[in-house]
Amino acid sequence: KMRLSMVVERKDVEEAVRLMKVATQAAATDPRTGRIDMDMITTGRSTANREMEEALNLSLKELLAERRGKRMAVGDVRRQLLE
Repeated sequence: KMRLSMVVERKDVEEAVRLMKVATQAAATDPRTGRIDMDMITTGRSTANREMEEALNLSLKELLAERRGKRMAVGDVRRQLLE
């Protein structure tokens, strides 16, 4: 609900603060966990997603280091990473 006024009243400020809190909470809530995660606002990614990507990246590097110089099909890489 909006109203036009030349004077800002206390209730206007209280409503603006309430709206900011609700918007911040909605933007910072990780949809996977339902928890508030400020990384969602600062980076656009949740901490859980970032950690999962880092773990996947590390696993892939380890797998490639083990197989250095040997070919490997994408399906085999995928199966190895899922184990």
